Amino acid sequence: MRSLLSLAWRDLRGGGRTLWVFCACLSLGVALIAASGGLYRQVSESLLADTRALFGGDLEVRVRAPLDDDMLEWMRARGAVSRLIEFRTMLITGNGDAQLVELQSVDDAYPLYGTLRFAPERSLEEATAERDGHHGVVLDRVLADRLGLAPGDRIELGNASLDVRALIVRQPDRSLRADWSGPPVLISAAALDATGLLQPGSRPAYRYRVRTDEVPDAWRIAFLDAFPDSEAEVRTFIERNARLGEVLGQIGSGVLLIGFSALFIGGLGVFNSVQAYLQGKLGTLATLRALGLRDGRLAAVYLLQVLILGGASAVVGALLGGVLALVGTGVVAERLPLADDWTMLIGPSLMAVLFGVVIALLFALPALGRALTVNPAALFRGVLGVVTHTPARAWWLTAGCALVAAALLLVAMPDPLLGVAFIAALLLVLALLEGGVRLLRTLARRLAGHPALAGRFTLRIALSGLYRPDSPLRPTLLSLGSALTLLVASTLVVHALLLTIEETVPERAPALVFYDIGAAQKDEFRALVEASPSLSQLDLAPLVLGRLAGVGDEALRDSTDARRRLEASDEQKMSTLQNNFDQVVVTRGNWWPNDYRGPALVAMEDREADQLGLKVGDTLQFDIMGERVSAKLAAIYAQKRFQSRLWLEAIFSDGVLDPFITRYVGMAYMDAGEAVAAQNRIAAAQPNVVTVRTAMLLDEARAILTRAAAALSAVGGVTLLASLLVLVSVVAASRVRQIYLATLLHTLGARVGAIRAALHLEYLLLALVTTVFATAVGSALAGLLLHYRLQLDTALGWWIGGLVAAVVSTVALSLGAHHLMRQLRLSPAVLLRGFGA
Repeated sequence: MRSLLSLAWRDLRGGGRTLWVFCACLSLGVALIAASGGLYRQVSESLLADTRALFGGDLEVRVRAPLDDDMLEWMRARGAVSRLIEFRTMLITGNGDAQLVELQSVDDAYPLYGTLRFAPERSLEEATAERDGHHGVVLDRVLADRLGLAPGDRIELGNASLDVRALIVRQPDRSLRADWSGPPVLISAAALDATGLLQPGSRPAYRYRVRTDEVPDAWRIAFLDAFPDSEAEVRTFIERNARLGEVLGQIGSGVLLIGFSALFIGGLGVFNSVQAYLQGKLGTLATLRALGLRDGRLAAVYLLQVLILGGASAVVGALLGGVLALVGTGVVAERLPLADDWTMLIGPSLMAVLFGVVIALLFALPALGRALTVNPAALFRGVLGVVTHTPARAWWLTAGCALVAAALLLVAMPDPLLGVAFIAALLLVLALLEGGVRLLRTLARRLAGHPALAGRFTLRIALSGLYRPDSPLRPTLLSLGSALTLLVASTLVVHALLLTIEETVPERAPALVFYDIGAAQKDEFRALVEASPSLSQLDLAPLVLGRLAGVGDEALRDSTDARRRLEASDEQKMSTLQNNFDQVVVTRGNWWPNDYRGPALVAMEDREADQLGLKVGDTLQFDIMGERVSAKLAAIYAQKRFQSRLWLEAIFSDGVLDPFITRYVGMAYMDAGEAVAAQNRIAAAQPNVVTVRTAMLLDEARAILTRAAAALSAVGGVTLLASLLVLVSVVAASRVRQIYLATLLHTLGARVGAIRAALHLEYLLLALVTTVFATAVGSALAGLLLHYRLQLDTALGWWIGGLVAAVVSTVALSLGAHHLMRQLRLSPAVLLRGFGA
């Protein structure tokens, strides 16, 4: 073994420089897997380890009104309790600017888990206490930066004027959607009373967090048994942990799949690089076989070389990926409470190294097996024209490595089902690609033999490059085509989303969306909005909160279906149709006529209906403000993802909700420039009314999409770099054969200019085929994702994806052709010496 290792190392040192593409491809793929796996591990471990802190306790009892004293006594006897009152409202700065915030009134026990950190350092009690007639307030750092506020400034919340005492540096239960839905603002219970924001019709959420030594599920069952008539919604951190783990698993699986895709593309570079390297060693292999070296020992020498290079490249890639993961963690830690623990990277890095070595073997074995079939007689006939084949044993070993790689992928994936789907999709793509390659070869062969091309030497030679046995068509489509497909799909999705946000949504969306308009405030509110000269439309609709209590004769609380029992405690937003002001789309059933005045009818959102198994025609019972309302299910509707504003769960026929209307929601259509003034005017006169500016949400969406586009561009760039390295290996692997064929044609009388033109045309044909393939497949993937996943029907600018694919493929393959032309030195003497070697 030592002698074989020594021989392998000496041979590698002497001629292994040509394997740099092997090393680069493998390192890039391993780096992406190690980076994505390491980042996922750090994010998931940190968040899931702090689920109690993120959730706020072991359990949360959520209600719309304060709990009774007997309930609180029962809860305090079984653990520590902290009350948080939370609702959205408008914060007004000293210069009159209004901003939507998430107001949180906390008690002295907050938080039950984790620690609060402020800047400057001070306790929660000190930061929110009353001094000199003004209560203190603590602002989220994102909000403070957005409004230009700092400790010492004064803001208004409702009827109260408060002093900014500190900024939040770390809040353990900060919502992951806080930057989008409203940054948190902390005040005391006394300050909340001073604001006057808790009025009849307000929608505060009373969250009672519980820290207990009991099993959370057992605690919840005991609570519901003790208070069976309570409308409280009780959730545990375990449910949050499961949901968070599911979401993180899906995200982590998606990121890892991109890394696995890049490594697969890089594996093609490994195959071509090893093939080119061994092609230059055919004379050496034939000599060693002629001298009696057994095939097993000869294979062991070159397998050792693959393992040495594969292991070293994988380690380098894993180290690079670890650095990228630490950088990514630092970026994410600005918004999420992550622990900076580099030891979490060890597992993903080792898995990436192992995967890299297996991929190196998987793609090197066919080339190695093929090279080992060289006959010693090639020493007399010349190795340039020698024909080799891959033996069955090499294919069996390759299949074994493929199974190991698939098993590792399923083990590494947080969501194994996505791993199975990826493998199935990969096999399907390979099968379709193979069918496409065979079809293109058949068409190219028939076209080259068509009488119309008689005498067109250059074009026929170029077409022959697509169907000859050593044609670069298959590896080019696999590598460059796959990378460009991903690039085209990403480009089209991002372009469609940006187009929707820039044009489609602003055209159909209101400038302002309003919540919590009291019934007594309706007329004054209308006057405030109508003061805007550019107002073109104002829609006001009632908003009633209630619960679905029964379906047919079955009470949901007594249902044997766990989902139905849980639904009985979920609060739902209800309104009336009013000419379909929220522009929902009926998918089953039909709307009732505008002049309908018959028995109560209701339409339900499809997600709620499907979760409960509802069907058109069912009789539903609702609990609204303590009264039972029965209605027939007439329709099931779907929300338009980028156009719905209120996300109503139930829409009733006119008159059904009239006895329960205490507040309204609304939408105003006006110029975006006047929306800010209208928002400030309403916040000053009616501070309890929550106003959301669509332009602000669009700005946030643009920022998120810009970051997503940058991330996709980075990933696409790395994948494209891997595919270009594969292309280099394709050129290198086919260079000797192409030079041999070109020299043979030149010897038979073909002009050098015609041969060069034929090679250039061959690469242009490859660029054309690759562009069409990437544009077609990438556009199809983008269309499916937009329609079925994002539910967005927009004109797909496929020409943008085609332009990207055309430019990249043409430039890449032109560089490959240019490199080949520099190596092209045609001399019949070289051909003769090759045959005589």
